[in-house]
Amino acid sequence: MVNPKSNVISRKERLLLPTDNIDSDGLAAFYSYMSHHEINPSAHLTLIYHVFVPNVGRGYCHVTGIFTAPKSWVYVFIWVTRVSSGEHPTQLMINNAVYGVTFLRANNGDDGSVSGNVVAKVTKGDSVFVRVHSTYPGDGYIYSSEHGRPSFSGWFYVETQGVSMKS
Repeated sequence: MVNPKSNVISRKERLLLPTDNIDSDGLAAFYSYMSHHEINPSAHLTLIYHVFVPNVGRGYCHVTGIFTAPKSWVYVFIWVTRVSSGEHPTQLMINNAVYGVTFLRANNGDDGSVSGNVVAKVTKGDSVFVRVHSTYPGDGYIYSSEHGRPSFSGWFYVETQGVSMKS
């Protein structure tokens, strides 16, 4: 598809390239965000990010808020929490293990956001999700508006030729 004389892909050739890689074995990616506030969430509450685009590999479930790994590999996960007039700790969980923790305090009418990120080896079928801290739920609410939204995303990409996941 590359023109050997100029070493570039012509516009006509680019239009013929496949555009749907949803079922690709070498890629999984999702981005999701909350479309409304979570008012006074309790400890252990799994946060649900209702809106998702994209969901390549179909691992994220917007009903449960859980990402189920479609393949064993090293993944990157990022989550953002926005708080208004309160404080909240959150945890990124892989199955029943805590892999990351954030804490944000925004009192006296302030609001703010905090992000966390984790790089972890995940096994096919593992559940990855964000929850309110197990022992301290915080207070106030997790805030979502057009000026900032709590979000949860993750991905892996691998060229499978000659690559191994042996420890």
